[in-house]
Amino acid sequence: KTPASNFTFRQRLSSLLNLCSAFLFLVNYYVVAPTVGDYAVAVGSNESMVGIIIGMMSNAALIATVLYGWWSNFSYLPALACAGVCMVVGNTLYALALHFQSIHMILVGRFFCGFGSARAVNRRYIA
Repeated sequence: KTPASNFTFRQRLSSLLNLCSAFLFLVNYYVVAPTVGDYAVAVGSNESMVGIIIGMMSNAALIATVLYGWWSNFSYLPALACAGVCMVVGNTLYALALHFQSIHMILVGRFFCGFGSARAVNRRYIA
């Protein structure tokens, strides 16, 4: 293995994207999940939607894992970049849902966050 000090720019960029991808995905579980009930009520929905809202991310992550696993056979960087974009779009939609009072935006935002899950790529890249 190449020591980190000898990485090329592309390898450093891939490593940074890998770290950011894993960080953003985990933040969604530890920061968003405990507050999602209050957030659903704030947009005019019912607190019982919590399971569906949290489940949207897991369902999308299940699909994304297969897709990113196949994609990373060819290259890590595009798969990680796509995951990062999906995570940013998903979190933006999730945040804007309060302004628009839309439970649908919350659900779509969480689904995009699930597609931002590059956990399979993260682990494969590290290995």
